[in-house]
Amino acid sequence: MESGSASSGQPAAARARCSVCGAPAVARVPYARLSLCPKHFMEFVERKVRRVLERVGALRPGAKLLAAVSGGKDSAAMLQAVVRVAAPRGVRLAALHLDLGFDGYSSASRDAAVAACEKLGVPCVVVRVAEAAGLPVHELARRVRRPTCSVCGVVKRYLINAAAVEMGADYVLMGHNADDIIAYTVKEFLNQNLEAIAKLGPATESIPGLAAGRLRPLYEVYEREALLYAVVSGVPFLHDECPYRPRAPIEQRVKEFMNRLEEEHPGVKIGFIRRLEKRMDLYRSLVGDEKPGRCRVCGLPAAGEECSFCRITRRATGEPRGTLARSLIRAKLAEAGLLGGEG
Repeated sequence: MESGSASSGQPAAARARCSVCGAPAVARVPYARLSLCPKHFMEFVERKVRRVLERVGALRPGAKLLAAVSGGKDSAAMLQAVVRVAAPRGVRLAALHLDLGFDGYSSASRDAAVAACEKLGVPCVVVRVAEAAGLPVHELARRVRRPTCSVCGVVKRYLINAAAVEMGADYVLMGHNADDIIAYTVKEFLNQNLEAIAKLGPATESIPGLAAGRLRPLYEVYEREALLYAVVSGVPFLHDECPYRPRAPIEQRVKEFMNRLEEEHPGVKIGFIRRLEKRMDLYRSLVGDEKPGRCRVCGLPAAGEECSFCRITRRATGEPRGTLARSLIRAKLAEAGLLGGEG
């Protein structure tokens, strides 16, 4: 997708006409050979989202979906698109925001996420990590002497899954876009981590009572498309980046390379992502389908006796907090009328 500037000072796409209706275009999509106005650009993105949701039956009447919303552009675009695609189908949609406890940034992220949900009419539950885990993310990381991003990933995955299990959600909706998936895949291939690659399809299967399936509605949506979609739709989102984001991680280098390749060979990214999806069964067969065990403390997925969340919180606070976190989440869902079996 392109929306770059020309010598006249106007965006190049703005001087073009929509390939569908002839109105002024805001985007050019080289790999699809299209120029699109705001209306038809939004429909273009939403068709991609609809295909992903339909393939796993997530648009059936009564389906329960929990969107993980950070307040950033991707989760805002994802939420907006899913609302427009799913609302007419009788799907039950709710959102979860995790306040990580980073001064300034987290409050701004929370405000953006809540504002987006209010604008779209989606009930939103906010969970403070400091309350659920006993400490904010960066303090947990400091106490267990692990990188903040590593601990953040463990905490977010646990709390999001816990909320989905307590809600009885069919799927958790994640805001990963096509560029994210490609970057993760290349990184894990370099590490020869086939187990991780096997989880990078558009959806993962649920394990009843243990883990909700994860669904990526933006699986075929480029990062630049997600940004423009969020801007054009008017959904609120935070432009700032996380203060703990690593400088020039491998994923960012892969994205930069793939963007250069896309400019020279339009469609290389969409081709990559679609071929990856077609190979998911192969990757899954290579790593097997062994199911995780249950944490002896909280009952959620664990590779050993305790899940990573309970181990980290035990080391950081002196007690495993999985059961406490689940109770907190259950109370918040009940207050919002979203607890499993309600409604």
